[in-house]
Amino acid sequence: MMRLAVPSWVIPGTYLENLSFLKGEGAINAVELLFFLYDRDVQSLLHKEWEGILELRSRFRFSAHLPEPLLPIHEELVEQLLPLTEHFILHPAPPEDAPALAALITSWVERFDRGKQLFLLENTLPERLETLLGYLPDAVGMCMDTGHLLLEGKSPEAFYRRFKKRIQEIHLHGIAPEKARLDGRLPDHRPLCPQEPWFQDLLPLLAGFTGTVNLEVFSWEEVLQSLGALHAVGLL
Repeated sequence: MMRLAVPSWVIPGTYLENLSFLKGEGAINAVELLFFLYDRDVQSLLHKEWEGILELRSRFRFSAHLPEPLLPIHEELVEQLLPLTEHFILHPAPPEDAPALAALITSWVERFDRGKQLFLLENTLPERLETLLGYLPDAVGMCMDTGHLLLEGKSPEAFYRRFKKRIQEIHLHGIAPEKARLDGRLPDHRPLCPQEPWFQDLLPLLAGFTGTVNLEVFSWEEVLQSLGALHAVGLL
């Protein structure tokens, strides 16, 4: 049975404030800690809240989204999060930077992986993904992001079937390009709609998925909409 996750930003607030809010939401049993940036402010916040976050290991399973671009200095973040997180999500680099990024990731795999596909490569731009995969060992797993695929006009179902053995986490969210032109937000990271054909096509595969399904939207209202979609199709 899949494990249901949300990002560490569903209400305005810190990591611990979001986790405290989510603690009473029984449907959510995992959290993706977001580190899109890792500067002094984030370091200070993580240091301040670390013990409180660790206390919630019995309530949540954790993954962590690493910064982009990924740099050698971020190894200190990986080392700190190792006792807590099951997976690290990372974005591929532009093709010209792929060899250097692959060397960094491979060195981390050799040091930290523990044979559990600890590092998961997320699909962003297709040429970046394909290029980086060519340099990486099979010990690097994958995170399938449905929103990125939909914006490219690709089928999440087909992508899943292609990389099924490597996919450990799914970022499950829809797209709304027309709304994005009006509200100025990203066209993806939108709530699920149970009637969408791509979602219906993916349902049989989601029903058998045993990894983490992350409803990667950034407000509690949109989490509730996505939970409603999962209920409507019988996945919850």
